[in-house]
Amino acid sequence: MAKRGTYSAQEKYGLILAFDSREFPARDFKHHFGVAAFTVRKWKYLYETYGLEGLQKAKGWKHYSEELKLAAVQDYLSGNYSLIDVIRKYEISSDSVLEKWIKIYNGRRDLKGTRKRTENSMTKGRSTKLEERLKIVKHCLENSKDYNQTAQQFKVSYQQVYQWVKKYMEKGQDGLEDKRGRRKENIELTPEEKNQRDIKQLELENERLRAEIAFFKKVRGARKEAASLNQVRLTETYTAIQELHQEENFSILLLCEIARVSRSAYYKWLHRLPSENERINENILTEMKRLHKELKGILGYRRMAIYISRLFDMQINRKRIYRLMKVAGIESVIRRKRKKYVRSSPQHVAENILNREFKAENPNEKWVTDVTEMKYGTSQKAYLSAILDLYDGSIVSYVLGTSNNNPLVMKTLDQAIKKADGATPLIHSDRGFQYTSHEFRRKTKKANMKQSMSRVGKCIDNGPMESFWGTLKCEKYYLDKYETFEELEKAIEEYIHFYNHNRLQGRLNGLSPLEYRTKAA
Repeated sequence: MAKRGTYSAQEKYGLILAFDSREFPARDFKHHFGVAAFTVRKWKYLYETYGLEGLQKAKGWKHYSEELKLAAVQDYLSGNYSLIDVIRKYEISSDSVLEKWIKIYNGRRDLKGTRKRTENSMTKGRSTKLEERLKIVKHCLENSKDYNQTAQQFKVSYQQVYQWVKKYMEKGQDGLEDKRGRRKENIELTPEEKNQRDIKQLELENERLRAEIAFFKKVRGARKEAASLNQVRLTETYTAIQELHQEENFSILLLCEIARVSRSAYYKWLHRLPSENERINENILTEMKRLHKELKGILGYRRMAIYISRLFDMQINRKRIYRLMKVAGIESVIRRKRKKYVRSSPQHVAENILNREFKAENPNEKWVTDVTEMKYGTSQKAYLSAILDLYDGSIVSYVLGTSNNNPLVMKTLDQAIKKADGATPLIHSDRGFQYTSHEFRRKTKKANMKQSMSRVGKCIDNGPMESFWGTLKCEKYYLDKYETFEELEKAIEEYIHFYNHNRLQGRLNGLSPLEYRTKAA
């Protein structure tokens, strides 16, 4: 039999009999008869179901409802049915038709039902009055925008009904008024008409400005989760348009112009259905939040990917989990990646003049200073800067702040200089960036103070200060938990007052630091 594209019902029946005879294996059937075995099996099913009429060539388009298309696509995407099963279940004309529906659905477009085209859709329009147009529009809206039926009932054209409904949806009853005619020039207007036109123009400009301001505020809002889950371009823009239309009653057309998107693209987004991939992402996100809460945040994205893959019984890429965790603001509480330290060159370096000579004969003769880190709340950091007098071990000044920066150290130094009453002590520190800065050098030089610095990597050169930090943390900081910065600040203030006035020390002959200083004076 010659190879060709169309066959009569009798020829199809003959090919079915030849296929059933098993004279040739299925893989060689096309070579001998020019028809694929898959096509003959489809004809066989049609013959067994509808008889010889099922093999007749279709006389026209077959029409499918929107519900049938959606049900067929969802059955196939569920994985419970093969392509052939779905075609037979819903009596679809061919596999290419179903594949087209699937492509449309996965492309986030609407599956619209196919209807028979009516001759009335090409009917010539006729003249109507405002009351009649309003009646036609309301009838069309009450009947789910059935433009063909409305046009046929009222004997107007399809395009007229479509345009009237469109204008009514945008501008209400004013959109149905016939405003055709020549626009008057400004010189033809009366003063009253000119004022009315100017006022209307100002109102339109004001409305546009309000819409622009509101739109850009909305776009800057936080919608990361929704935008990242659906993976549709400009979702944030479309969401802003939708909210402003509902909340502020701005025109969709105006908002689309401001956003520089077409109105059809917005409505396409508005009526879209979530894809299979989006639904899976939503389910993954729900399970990730549950696991994060249940396991108290110990899962990073690598182990989270293992848990989620087991729960869904499918291999899920770690990058996908990482992206979704970032979208939901979920991160592990353990082993956070540290920022790479960038070593900087010191602006000023001093010699180690103190040289571990930690004894002082007089008050305000030798000071040591340093900064230490403390935590409060959920791993929030605070920094304590202090200056200690080596004569009696008292704290001359201290400042607690939330940033380890120059102002923290400079404020501590300023307080100490003010309390020193003209004294010019030697001040020793490590080589932190605050102490090697030009600003610290200028302040010490202005106060006639000598500056000394520890050697690199030699913490013991500043031993008394490090010893005080250990004492403060063991006797106060480690004994309690601090939820707020104010709680920590109050605790530090209480302890330093206790340390200076009431903490008795054997090396000070059983006196507190300030008692020892007073007795010496």
